[in-house]
Amino acid sequence: MINHTKPIKVVLMRQRVRSVTMGERGQIVIPEAMRKDLKLGKGDTLVLVERGNAILVRKEADVVKVLSEDEFWDTVATDSLQRAWDAEDHVWDKIAPRR
Repeated sequence: MINHTKPIKVVLMRQRVRSVTMGERGQIVIPEAMRKDLKLGKGDTLVLVERGNAILVRKEADVVKVLSEDEFWDTVATDSLQRAWDAEDHVWDKIAPRR
């Protein structure tokens, strides 16, 4: 069996850093120790989030939990309302143009 991971000996704030090789179909292997510590198993669903030049990997259950919290939606609603308020004149000009 070929080992596709290479340890990188860097520890920052109790974080583990590993290097993995992507296969021809874009597949990667999450190292066994990380899967065990994060309680990831066969059939678990992961969510990939592109952020800038990085890919964040999260358990689907963790993402669903955050999305179900009122605080998350309060923040989203507040940000959306602020953008709408800031664009209010532009919106009203489309609805009822000045004569």
